[in-house]
Amino acid sequence: MKPNIKKSFIFTLIYCMGFGGIILLIGTLYPVSNSKNISEATSLNQENIYTNNNDETSQEVNEINKAEDNNLAGLPPTPSPSPTSAPSPAPVFELTKGGVPEIENFFNDYYVANISCDYDLVKSLLTDPDKAKPLSELENETRFLDDIRDITCYIMKSYQDGAYIVYVYNELKYINIKTTYPVLDKFYLIKDQAGDFKIFTSEMDDFLKAYFTDRDQDQKVQELIQSVEEKAKDALEKDEDLRIYLEALYG
Repeated sequence: MKPNIKKSFIFTLIYCMGFGGIILLIGTLYPVSNSKNISEATSLNQENIYTNNNDETSQEVNEINKAEDNNLAGLPPTPSPSPTSAPSPAPVFELTKGGVPEIENFFNDYYVANISCDYDLVKSLLTDPDKAKPLSELENETRFLDDIRDITCYIMKSYQDGAYIVYVYNELKYINIKTTYPVLDKFYLIKDQAGDFKIFTSEMDDFLKAYFTDRDQDQKVQELIQSVEEKAKDALEKDEDLRIYLEALYG
């Protein structure tokens, strides 16, 4: 081998060994654990993305399956949740005497069903039939009643669409008692999905409960309440038999 070629070979070998040493030194300074952490973090991130996508996909599939099950069972589709529609403050509407024949007919049917103890009909007029008073109690309350007369509805719109607060004046005619006894009943009336009126006997939320109760303090309602109380007092003073009869019935 010529001296120049041998010399070049030796320099090349030294250069390669030096470059390899630098690479080894860099590997030593950069711990393997860092590389492992980055790998694990990347893997975890991909797993989270996969899980989230899976959750969203599963939710969509469940909703589709639920809708299909409802269709097969002939049930209406489940409505999407909507935000509370209660305005703040809620509007207050004027109390009017009658004027809504559909409501007046509804309460005529309701009182007839009560006095005749048509229990199935009574329950069918409530949003929650389980809240109807027991049949035995209804029979006990009406067994001495001869008739319910002079049914008059005082109607106030609610802030909810298609809903009303209804004060129903009526007079109770007891068996063998000449004088009728005036009373005032109060109801919250709504329309169901079929568009039929129902007396709301389900649980009221706090906003509706306060609104329903506060209406008793409205001026026209207060005048109506006081008027009925005076009529009741006059009836008891006028007819001692009625007073004795009611005291015997209700203490």
